[in-house]
Amino acid sequence: MSQEGKASITSFFVLTIIFTLPAYVLITLTGLNIILSPEMVFAFVPLAVIAPICAALVLTYRKSGGIGVKKLLKRSFDYKRVKNKKWFWPTLLLMPLLFSLVLGVSSLLELELLPAPMPLIAAPIILIMFFFAALFEQVGWMGYAFEPMRNRWGLFKSTMLLGVFWGLWHVPMFIYSIPEPEMIVAQVLTLIAVRILLVWLYSNTGKSVFIAILFHAIYNVCMIVIPVNFVVTAIIMSISAALILYFWSRNQKAAVTPVA
Repeated sequence: MSQEGKASITSFFVLTIIFTLPAYVLITLTGLNIILSPEMVFAFVPLAVIAPICAALVLTYRKSGGIGVKKLLKRSFDYKRVKNKKWFWPTLLLMPLLFSLVLGVSSLLELELLPAPMPLIAAPIILIMFFFAALFEQVGWMGYAFEPMRNRWGLFKSTMLLGVFWGLWHVPMFIYSIPEPEMIVAQVLTLIAVRILLVWLYSNTGKSVFIAILFHAIYNVCMIVIPVNFVVTAIIMSISAALILYFWSRNQKAAVTPVA
């Protein structure tokens, strides 16, 4: 990778953190009851959500001007990249199936479940809201940053690096909304696993950012409308991601191994 490409990746992550700082500060002040009340911390999460796309747009405009910005924004609805339509099935159904498994295992083991903040009937409306929230993130993470990362570190290492960054990026938003430290750790592990699943779908759908956005949005909807246990969620998501990563890596190796 060129020095320009390396600088672009570094600049993106630095800018994303800088653009997220106002949200971090306001969330902290609210969580400490210095302004508003602790129950209002989620009011400032949208300020964080727009940070990745803002960083991507600034860097794209600096390099390619308005044409580059337009091209990047078009990736939000690049569903025509999906040549094999069967990949819409795991995109739409994998998260509901995994969250149903979380609910079933938690209930079977009689573990505490956090009540769903919203009723299931509200899912279609919430999906629209979360789609645009995911768009702001994934245009940055997948539309701008991931391909240069893959060119530099390879598919699997770049997936893990982005997953860890993405998980840790959420931590300041979790501190005042999730009461127990182990639950925060569980959420970070869940997000790393979700990133693996997301990149798996992205890579098998012609690098469709739309698929990444939709999958991310469905994950968020499931978190809101299905009662969850964070620890069980982290375990099941991690096992699922590990299995997919294992078989996916085997397929990747088989694809490049010459036949004798």
